[in-house]
Amino acid sequence: MAFDLETGTLSPDQGDLLTGYFAFLDEDLKILEDLSLKLKPEGRAPIADEKALKVNGIDLQKHVADPSTVTYAEGAKKLTALVKKYLKKNGRYSNIIPFGYNILTFDIPWAQYHLLNKTTWESMIHYKSLDVMQQVDTLKDHGWLPPTCGNLGSMIEFFNIAKGELHVAKDDILATIGVYGKIRELMESKKSGGNSQDLIMLLEQE
Repeated sequence: MAFDLETGTLSPDQGDLLTGYFAFLDEDLKILEDLSLKLKPEGRAPIADEKALKVNGIDLQKHVADPSTVTYAEGAKKLTALVKKYLKKNGRYSNIIPFGYNILTFDIPWAQYHLLNKTTWESMIHYKSLDVMQQVDTLKDHGWLPPTCGNLGSMIEFFNIAKGELHVAKDDILATIGVYGKIRELMESKKSGGNSQDLIMLLEQE
């Protein structure tokens, strides 16, 4: 399950979750089905600071007034229904692996705080995750990516991936899928025939 969230603050206990995009992928990274959510808390205005709204471009008044904006509870029902559609457990382990960019320290904690509590999340979602930013960090540690690589924007530029609008949840996921695809291609190339060629040279050829 590839997903990205846009929020009103940096910390989930100090602000609100505003948008989310969730996509279920096949082994070839093709989107099988997706869900876009505009979110708000129940019975009060969302809490958000100006810096966050400037980054994600969300107009809070329009966001709240939009009839497609749903409460966390409604959003959780929609997400749960979609997860269960693709859920297949092998024993006690789910086949739904969370995938995204910097999800371990950001998106997963936000999702568990505002959308699906930790118990519900762990009942449907695999305990492991595929965080593309961690993969980038590992490649940098091995000298296979330059030190300028790091955030999603730098990876989009480095791999020359078609860029949507940064900090828009759906566009960020499409870019993350592109980045991961490039990393996977390069690692497969190294394993299957590029062992004698420096990975940086392969990267520079992209």
